[in-house]
Amino acid sequence: MAEVILITMALLTIAMLAAGLFKNFSIPYTVLLVAIGLTLSELSLFWDFLLPLHDFKLTPDLVFFVFLPALIFDSGLSLDARLLLKNLAPVLSMAIPALLLSTTLVGVSVWLFLDIDLTIALLFGALISATDPVAVVALFKELGAPRRLNVLIEGESLFNDATAIVVFGILLAMVLEGSSVTLLSTGAAVVEFFRVFIGGAVVGVLVGLLVSEMLFRLQSSTSAILAMSMVTAYGGFIIAEHSLHVSGVMATVSSAVTLSVYGFSRINTDVKSILAETWELVSLIANSLLFLLVGLSINSLNLFSHLFIILAVVVFVQLARAATVYSLVPVSIRLFKLPMISMAERHIMWWGGLKGGLAIAIVLSIPESLPGRELLINLTLGVVVFTLMVNAWTIRPLMRKLKLDRLTEDETIELEQGLRHAGQSSTEMLKGYAKLGIIQQKLSKKLSKKITSIFNRVSPVINTEQSWREVYLASIREEFHSVDRLYKLGLINQYTLLDIRNVLQLDRDAFSVEKLKNTIESDVQPKSIFQQLEMWVLREFREKNWAIKFLSNYQRSRLNQRIQRDIAGIVMTRAVIDMLTSRHDLDKQAVRIVTQLYQHRFDCWSQRLKVLQTDFEQLFENIEKEIFTRSSLKIAQDKANFDFHHGEIGVKAFNKITETINNILMKPVNSENEEHLSIKMFMSIPLFSSLSEEVLNLLFDHVQQVTFLSGDIIIGEGEKGDALYIISHGEAEVSKKQLNGKFRILGELEQGDFFGEQALLADHVRSATVTATTAMTLLRLSRADVIKFAENHKEVKLRLQQARDDRSIVNKTL
Repeated sequence: MAEVILITMALLTIAMLAAGLFKNFSIPYTVLLVAIGLTLSELSLFWDFLLPLHDFKLTPDLVFFVFLPALIFDSGLSLDARLLLKNLAPVLSMAIPALLLSTTLVGVSVWLFLDIDLTIALLFGALISATDPVAVVALFKELGAPRRLNVLIEGESLFNDATAIVVFGILLAMVLEGSSVTLLSTGAAVVEFFRVFIGGAVVGVLVGLLVSEMLFRLQSSTSAILAMSMVTAYGGFIIAEHSLHVSGVMATVSSAVTLSVYGFSRINTDVKSILAETWELVSLIANSLLFLLVGLSINSLNLFSHLFIILAVVVFVQLARAATVYSLVPVSIRLFKLPMISMAERHIMWWGGLKGGLAIAIVLSIPESLPGRELLINLTLGVVVFTLMVNAWTIRPLMRKLKLDRLTEDETIELEQGLRHAGQSSTEMLKGYAKLGIIQQKLSKKLSKKITSIFNRVSPVINTEQSWREVYLASIREEFHSVDRLYKLGLINQYTLLDIRNVLQLDRDAFSVEKLKNTIESDVQPKSIFQQLEMWVLREFREKNWAIKFLSNYQRSRLNQRIQRDIAGIVMTRAVIDMLTSRHDLDKQAVRIVTQLYQHRFDCWSQRLKVLQTDFEQLFENIEKEIFTRSSLKIAQDKANFDFHHGEIGVKAFNKITETINNILMKPVNSENEEHLSIKMFMSIPLFSSLSEEVLNLLFDHVQQVTFLSGDIIIGEGEKGDALYIISHGEAEVSKKQLNGKFRILGELEQGDFFGEQALLADHVRSATVTATTAMTLLRLSRADVIKFAENHKEVKLRLQQARDDRSIVNKTL
């Protein structure tokens, strides 16, 4: 064990030395490591002190259970989930049908060329067709590839291993059993693929959610978060791959994305940076050792003895890759109406299909008793060496040739802004030391002028539209910072945070100067996917009698979210206005227009909050008290943590403060009684005002109170419903859909009015749509309760019958 650890540390030292010595060379780091490993392998044949390296070879378990989980998890954490989702169609087309097509093309070509068994040739086609996620992710991170191209290739490489491993496993079983490819076996393979692929994703999401909740509920420390991220990476992979026999890579990717989107959005920004740095270190160590071991595992003599065959197979693999990229990618783009992937990007997708440690691990898992195993190993190693030494080495100049290394519009703006800020910082530093008399004024000015001149020569010239975009992007960034601060302060919860961040990302992606100029008088914001989900839940449960209690709590939760959104909107827009006011380096006209936009949004948010406060006075006060009590205690705890970690207070004082804060948090916030329905309110409703007190008391016991926000649909035309609604507070409008698809307003309803009576006495299908135009409090009576009372009390039945007839006459008139 001591020797193994010593040699491992020596290899890691060699890798770090190589990284430092060759940092100014264009050779990719992973290619350099393979070359060093290959060199050490050859030298060990002549130098005795290098003989222990003969025992350092790649094994399937080493790749699958040591290197792969760490590298895949790190990639999943940094993966742009939104961009991946937008490009999921081309990614999956390359991960599934493209790999199956490549497997067939490579397998048939090798079968015809080498005259070996078809199933063995297809076995090789399966293991060599998957792009290695480790090799691809490492290279594209180093090259700084365009974001969309990076997501396309990285996403493909992360997903298609499931396809390759399943197909390889099925073909290997067929070879060992001596069976052939049939329709039945193909169907079983398809079922097995979906089980492994989707099963791995489900396991990963569940593990990610479980760990996220645990870390949040226990208010875990930074050390605990780092430790549990390791547990998630390795535990999720091994549970999926070894215990449940589903895709470990899919489990690791999905758990990493889940933690990134759901779990780590709850933690402090400082912890996020520590987490990113930690996984960057883990990834560096794993990458360094993995590619050194790839080089050490290669027997150059065997490769040279099969050189002609290997070169031929390399051609087959490259042609199969080209056939899939240039056919399936444009088809998926047209089919799903996605933004075009340029021919230059397709060239890189083809040439960037690298093979690495994953292919070696798969081929080494073939039983030694299988005929042709040595041939498959040599072919695999040969293709891996070619893609790493040729494809990876030449992809940088190819990107330069195809002009894919050029800065995007946003990157150009970032460069110009970064250089400007860097020059300003250096100038301010020189002025400061000159003021103190440490450096001469003359030298300070000379150095400042020289640095500014150098930066100006490098700095790109941005056009008018780019200057407008710079202002808008600066505003969006300020909003991101503000909403993160609000979450850290405890003023908004995670749901609201994710909702607002989603809207900001969509806003950033959809920017254009014309759109910006035309949105000055627009509403605060369109409905986000979160708010659309809220409306779907409301639509599904609003007419269900058994769900009324849930609906009441749900609507209170929505009001809470609305208040949080409005508070966040006020704070964010004010922060942007203040930022733009202080920035004198931005385009003045763009600043003026954007400031007007955010001032309008500020006014809208403020007005919305005032309306909510007026409509739900007591409920608003209670929710506001909850939010700010929680926030105040959160600030108090953060301050205690800061003082403790910086030595301002001792452990006893810290524990006492924490105990006090936790005791307050455990107690419910003392809220004033919210407005509840009273018998007096019920009697004031015209529909029931003439009923006897006895009947009213009996009916009152069955009344349920529900609230709706402005814009909510209370009942929908054509939907089934069996409840009567009476307006206790607020206003609504009644509309009916016309043949042309537009809605015609039939009338307006206000306090004391009722609707839904037709569904009580006759048909269960709603004949019109009622939409809340203000925040509303409604009294709800179910059909069963009303019919029961109508049968026993004729005055109730007559009153409802008269109301329905009056409503029908009005509708016919309109």
